[in-house]
Amino acid sequence: MDKNFALRKWTIDTVGAGVTAHGISICTELYGRASNGILLYDKNGEETVRIDFTEEMRLGSIYRCILTGISPQNYSYLFHEDGNPVMDVSAKRLVGHRSFGEEHSKAGEADALKACAFVLDRFDWQGDKKPGTAYENSIYYGMHVRGFTKDSSSRIKEAGTFAGVQKKIPYLKKLGITGIVLQPVYEFEECMKKADSRTVSEAAMRSAEEPEMRLNYWGYLPGYYMAPKNAYSYSEDAVTELKTLVRQLHKNNLEIILQFYFEPSMPILRIRNILLYWAENYHIDGFELLGAELPLKEIALEPGLSDVKLWSRWFPYEEIEDVRKERTSLCIPMSDKKAEQKKIQAKENRLLASFRNDYSGTIRCFLKGDGGMLPAFLECQRSNPKEHGQINFLAAYNGFRLADMVSYERKHNEANGEDNRDGEDINYSWNCGIEGETRKKTILALRMKQMKNALIMLFTAQGTPFIFMGDEWGKSSGGNNNPYCQDNEITWQKWTLKKSEKQLLAFTSELIALRKAHGIMHQKNPLKLMDYLSCGCPDLSYHGKEAWRTNMDYQMRHIGMMLCGKYCIVDGKEDDCLYMAYNMHWEAHDFALPKLFKDRRWKLFLCTDEEKAPDENAEKSDVSDNTAQSVVTLPGRSIRIYISEDGPKTTAGRRKNKQELK
Repeated sequence: MDKNFALRKWTIDTVGAGVTAHGISICTELYGRASNGILLYDKNGEETVRIDFTEEMRLGSIYRCILTGISPQNYSYLFHEDGNPVMDVSAKRLVGHRSFGEEHSKAGEADALKACAFVLDRFDWQGDKKPGTAYENSIYYGMHVRGFTKDSSSRIKEAGTFAGVQKKIPYLKKLGITGIVLQPVYEFEECMKKADSRTVSEAAMRSAEEPEMRLNYWGYLPGYYMAPKNAYSYSEDAVTELKTLVRQLHKNNLEIILQFYFEPSMPILRIRNILLYWAENYHIDGFELLGAELPLKEIALEPGLSDVKLWSRWFPYEEIEDVRKERTSLCIPMSDKKAEQKKIQAKENRLLASFRNDYSGTIRCFLKGDGGMLPAFLECQRSNPKEHGQINFLAAYNGFRLADMVSYERKHNEANGEDNRDGEDINYSWNCGIEGETRKKTILALRMKQMKNALIMLFTAQGTPFIFMGDEWGKSSGGNNNPYCQDNEITWQKWTLKKSEKQLLAFTSELIALRKAHGIMHQKNPLKLMDYLSCGCPDLSYHGKEAWRTNMDYQMRHIGMMLCGKYCIVDGKEDDCLYMAYNMHWEAHDFALPKLFKDRRWKLFLCTDEEKAPDENAEKSDVSDNTAQSVVTLPGRSIRIYISEDGPKTTAGRRKNKQELK
């Protein structure tokens, strides 16, 4: 047992207690009136020594010192205020809380958080390198660490943990994902006590059978922000297990984005320290910032986060850019400012991104056939800001899932125990004729068709697509649009799929592969709707019953959209042209496919209408003589994608070949 303890003043502001080459560096905030200090416990959890901090170590309510003479691996610790033990709010690892939810609640004190553990920085990153995937090339997949593999159908012993996610990396790669987004993985208390009623009416509305404990499965709560959640770790060491997951993700060229929820009262300095710690010590690629009244401008301008992706529902982009320009003007001589400004803009290009439900609401309304939505739909599909990323999603953590937005028109949150009062009342959904589950084949077929339509819209939009786990095959949450307290099959990912679910999964994979194969579908810069190459065709054009002519009247629910491949050059080769015919009307409509460039013709690649006739369509879309346009008819609520391909040689070309043969 170590006995030569020594404590002295230390001026380096390492947050919390961290192991350094000089000893254990301590920087903490304590409010004891008579004494403040640290309590050390041996491996059995028994208190072995109390060491008080001295006055010279104090700066206001902050104590800074360094502890030497102990082996960190032999001890856990707590701080104390007037002899009363307190947790280190900046602890890097905690002892206890190994179970989750009901199991944790039933275990009581046996599974409570007991102390803080010192973290030794001995992890071998093996030359780990962040993928640095640009937003225009990214496809994100949201998940809950526990829910992703907790279902028994995952067939892995590490179910519900960081190690479990690692086991499913091949699935993510096969699907075509470029990065994952994790709901909170820091230590939080998911078992919440029932809040006291503040008014008589509030008490009257509560059910007498409402449980004393409420579960917060998602984890959008304050917590120990620097410590990974022990219940998400299969091993005893959550720190190493999470770092191993990050390393393996990066080896497979996958990014990892972490969600953090902060309350309005959280000081900017603490938020800064938390994000910097995860970026430096866990090699995290980015953060999604959740919470009201966050200091987003200050976070975005933090120099230590200049190469980290930051997401929020909204950033003050113009204010941030103004400050960056001001910084540049103060640091660079006048003659070099323009050149240096270009370098800075290139380096900081599109690391910020907006993540909000504007896209989802518009797409859902257009999908179900609401009138007057066509202009908004087109704006959503081409929206791709030059200054920042835009994350598009159909469904996320809250709100209806993809399958539920075509199966329910009303929320069904009774299982949450709040008399269906929680969750959004407006979901912009359509149940396709029957509310909830049904065996009627026509309804099921229409719902499948609508899910495919929605997925095509998502992956043909210029913004960065995001899908939440299970939506790739049509998982339902039973109409629950706020399953924050559901640690069960309602929220868990399923791994044994029905035939129809496998079909939708294959369809999603095909769409992702299509997007990756054609850069014109995900450009770095906004499309201009202009022929700025003077090639005879704009980068993006709209078409109707006649090519190059459209109607934006209120009743219009269909349109053709063409992306010209000449505006995307990869490895010296032009991309193909793509034509998307969207018909969200319940009636059939004709679409004119514009004539292509020389020796090119249209080929039907993907469609959602069962009435398709591939051979007939292929023949109709063959514009080999380059003098006519093809007209195709789409049934109601259908989408087709056409791709240009090499066609038969022209008549003149064929005559020339015949003469050469003679």
